[in-house]
Amino acid sequence: MKKIFGILVFVLVISIAFATTIYDIQYTTEAGPDGTYPSLYLGQEVTTTGIVTVTGISSYEDNFIISMPDGGEWSALYVYMANTINTTNPVVSVGDEVEITGYIDEYNGYTEVSGYDYEVTVSISSSGNPVPSIIDVTADVLTTGEQYESVLVRVNDITCIQGIDDYGTWLGNDGTQICAFDDSYLYWDNWVPEFTAEVGDTFEAIQGFVTCYFDDYRVNPRGWDDINPVVSTNENTVDITSEFVGCDPNPFNPQTTAYLNLKSDSRVTLCVYNIKGEKIRTLVNENLSAGEYHVVWNGTDDNNSQVSSGIYFFESGIENSGGDYTSIKKVILLK
Repeated sequence: MKKIFGILVFVLVISIAFATTIYDIQYTTEAGPDGTYPSLYLGQEVTTTGIVTVTGISSYEDNFIISMPDGGEWSALYVYMANTINTTNPVVSVGDEVEITGYIDEYNGYTEVSGYDYEVTVSISSSGNPVPSIIDVTADVLTTGEQYESVLVRVNDITCIQGIDDYGTWLGNDGTQICAFDDSYLYWDNWVPEFTAEVGDTFEAIQGFVTCYFDDYRVNPRGWDDINPVVSTNENTVDITSEFVGCDPNPFNPQTTAYLNLKSDSRVTLCVYNIKGEKIRTLVNENLSAGEYHVVWNGTDDNNSQVSSGIYFFESGIENSGGDYTSIKKVILLK
């Protein structure tokens, strides 16, 4: 009995040690006849695991992306139409750790586990896991970026040089090269409010997952949170009871109220920025005593002119004896 148990443990250890990782599936330096870089596992059935990072691609709940927990290059894989043949698969959510079994396919150079012609099996082992960190890239690297297929990336300092075409694609330049942005996650005209990009528009950053079409790599934002995303590095350096709580109502028309909760006497700034990162209104810039504050914004700029409907950002800065606190909240003005 002990011998049999020992054999089973040995087989389990060996199977884990030699399990197929997403990196194994994605990594290749061998170009195919059409100039793309197909997976070395093309046409093979594989079993691999990963953390779900994106769901609902092209508005289908069984189109999603999984990533190795540590992220990085060659770390992500697209799962296409997982429930088409195997309708018993669970619906996955971002943060789920899943095991996927299916056949590797290439769609015009884009590596995927395809459930269109072959059965895919999906099982969830845990939920609520952290999503791998987003990678900062430049457009010149991304244009030849096979290693970034399905990976979450961020491109900074972008200027639109060609507006959205009939296929939902627009072009931007970050100073190194031209980069394409697409809407295969959720179509621009379905965003609330609708997203537009016109020649000359500038963006501090845009992030999303990378798709490939015949060696044409594109960044696909997942929603407004991926446009001019804000990453605060010092948001937890002060007691959380001193904070910018948020705005209500949101979306709003004609006005919204920002709620501040100060644990101690503080130097406070509260400003409103548009989607281009331009400051349009300073609401607070003064020393305030400890307490709760309700600050109303009526949708006007510093010249008391009414602003247009769209996305805006409240940036708060709180300085007191406990440290510095910075936070940014998104609001939507609807008319």
